[in-house]
Amino acid sequence: MATIFNDQHLEAFQTKACIGPWHGRELSKWIRYIPVNDLGEAVLLRKHERKDLNDLCADPKIPSRDVLWAILSWGGIKIDAARRLAQNEMVWAKVVEQLREGSLDRTSSYELCWASASALPSGGIGPAYFTKLIFFANPRHDGYIMDQWTSRSVNLLVEGLPTIKMRTKANDHVDPRNTPATYERFCSIVEELSTQLYQHSPEETEQCLFSEGRKKGKWRNYLLEHGG
Repeated sequence: MATIFNDQHLEAFQTKACIGPWHGRELSKWIRYIPVNDLGEAVLLRKHERKDLNDLCADPKIPSRDVLWAILSWGGIKIDAARRLAQNEMVWAKVVEQLREGSLDRTSSYELCWASASALPSGGIGPAYFTKLIFFANPRHDGYIMDQWTSRSVNLLVEGLPTIKMRTKANDHVDPRNTPATYERFCSIVEELSTQLYQHSPEETEQCLFSEGRKKGKWRNYLLEHGG
């Protein structure tokens, strides 16, 4: 069944949609604050961009533990959350390893991450970050990043009750209770929206939903102005 979008907000998105820049951090300078040791030079000595992460994940010579920290660093995970995750890093490295094998579809990938996060409630990672692992590590690259900005955007654009549960009044955290079915719905909506943005792939559409910080991204400003 086709998604029913809010015509006003959809038109605004079509007009204002633009891929904002997202520059990763140099891992060698950031990781010392966790701290995590013994990562390879292939990840340590680079400031990763999206394409770099795709290449790293596809390279069988790069350990999944290195891939894990490269993605989380790029994603901007906070130091305190990264320190909590470091206590269980081998659990998440194994998750990344399973994702890289490519045998899981996006719903099963989310289920794997969701179950792992649920078993480690103080593990420092939720849907906003483990969907980054799904997108980059799974070679299908069709499990899109469900962070606060893409979630808030979808909730504004789709008519009816919110598609993605948020857990604060400010809507700035994706609720960890969002199910694999919710994630599949989110990804399908991103793909539907890509047909509304001329010559934009679903990945580019996700980046447009993310937009760019206040007073920079036209769509982000619109989202905030309209209560998203």
